[in-house]
Amino acid sequence: MKLAPWLLPGCLLLAPIDLHAQAGELAYCTTLYDLAVKYRGRQINGESKPDPDMIVAMEQCKRGNSAAGIATLEGRLRSADITVPPRQRQ
Repeated sequence: MKLAPWLLPGCLLLAPIDLHAQAGELAYCTTLYDLAVKYRGRQINGESKPDPDMIVAMEQCKRGNSAAGIATLEGRLRSADITVPPRQRQ
């Protein structure tokens, strides 16, 4: 498939917006992950460690599937009556 020459500049202008949104999603996911580990993690030798679901959720966020990762982490926090931080909208 060949793109029309006039279409390429528009695509390039949209790319930074998408990357910025992805960075925001990853930052939110990281915040949720840190809270989940702190409050819902497994205690091993006096330290709070992530459980397998938390690790998978963070990996999903890192690989661009932030919706699934965030949903898992928010669910883990809410199930323990921990207030989920507000999500910053871009």
